[in-house]
Amino acid sequence: MTNEPPQHSDGTTTYTPVFDERVRTIIYIVTLVAGIVGLGVSAFGDPQVGAYISSAAGVIAAAFGVAYNPMRLGGK
Repeated sequence: MTNEPPQHSDGTTTYTPVFDERVRTIIYIVTLVAGIVGLGVSAFGDPQVGAYISSAAGVIAAAFGVAYNPMRLGGK
């Protein structure tokens, strides 16, 4: 495994996310907690509401481009 930045299809090696790292971290934590709450609501309350909460958390995380990938932390 090399420590080189990933190559993109257009040949560039740099990537600048739209949202700041702090914003993405906050969204990641909030949507993680919302997903856990949704699981709890599904198990102990109304399964449809729990599924809605979990789905909404996933959509919000995806909209902000939040992706946790331990392989990308090697350069930090």
